[in-house]
Amino acid sequence: MANDDRRIERIEDKIDGMSEKIGDINVTLRAQHESLKLHMKRSDSLEEAIKPLQKRKSLVDAGLKIIGFLAVIAAIVECLYTVFG
Repeated sequence: MANDDRRIERIEDKIDGMSEKIGDINVTLRAQHESLKLHMKRSDSLEEAIKPLQKRKSLVDAGLKIIGFLAVIAAIVECLYTVFG
């Protein structure tokens, strides 16, 4: 009977320990959730701030492609002029 009582006490101690660990995990999860909300808010703000820069980058890229296209045409015209001129 004494062995059974000790075994029950050990099981109860282990259950109490697991309950404490679960409580600690819940506290950690709450803190991480708050941190995640702040991170998401900051990420959204940064995305809004970057939008004008992305538009400007698109315009610069388009301009560089046009300049490259014109340079290729100029090279072709010069080559044709050299060959047939």
